[in-house]
Amino acid sequence: MKTLLGMQKVSMQFGGLAAVQDFSMTVRPREVVGLIGPNGAGKTTVFNMIAGLLIPTGGRILFRGQDITRLPAHRVNAAGIARTFQNIRLFSDMSVLENVMVSFHRSIRSSFWRAMLGSPVHRREERRIREESMRFLEELRLAHLSSEQAGGLPYGQQRKLEIARALATRPQLLLLDEPAAGMNPMETMELAGLIRLIRDKYEVAIFLIEHDMKFVMNLCERIKVLDHGLSIAEGAADEIRKNPAVIKAYLGIPGYDAAG
Repeated sequence: MKTLLGMQKVSMQFGGLAAVQDFSMTVRPREVVGLIGPNGAGKTTVFNMIAGLLIPTGGRILFRGQDITRLPAHRVNAAGIARTFQNIRLFSDMSVLENVMVSFHRSIRSSFWRAMLGSPVHRREERRIREESMRFLEELRLAHLSSEQAGGLPYGQQRKLEIARALATRPQLLLLDEPAAGMNPMETMELAGLIRLIRDKYEVAIFLIEHDMKFVMNLCERIKVLDHGLSIAEGAADEIRKNPAVIKAYLGIPGYDAAG
């Protein structure tokens, strides 16, 4: 199967500190891949390099065969990669619906003056964006909250709103940074089902960071493990669960069950 994302010996140095060293991996179309590791392992640094927020100090990142290693974040997004953040980044004072609608800014075709004058073209376009945004909210089961202020949502629903907003950019690769953080077991189970639905309906690949091992093991087709910036394992859930290096890295981490 062809490669969607390819990382080739990618490294990130901050002064004398090697946050990530010689990181290589691939993500294929419509694949769900997990990136796990103890706190400080370098996981978010990997995401920031893919998303164009950090320029690697070594190696290459390819997306659909194009070298995106040094592209800024807005061009990476335009190429087809969207992400959520470990620390939620919503427009708290805007409504749930408006938070999704802002993701359509790249697809707006009407001119500034048409918008100012309220032309029929602009009104049709605004209606289209509103309707499409509502569809994404329906997918994430947030449509009933469309008029609520985003900052007033419970934490788990804010997480889902971030996913809806990222999905509205029509990515081919969706990076989810700890999507289940702050969710209870029922919400986490529902989220896993939603991620599978998103993958199948929108034919998008999912690359996620998560500390909830049960969530990762049940959802991801392949898992990569980082420890102190180094890759220590890669494989299916059963392989990762039994890997001695992974068990050692996670020893003493609450919630990790090496036996599955």
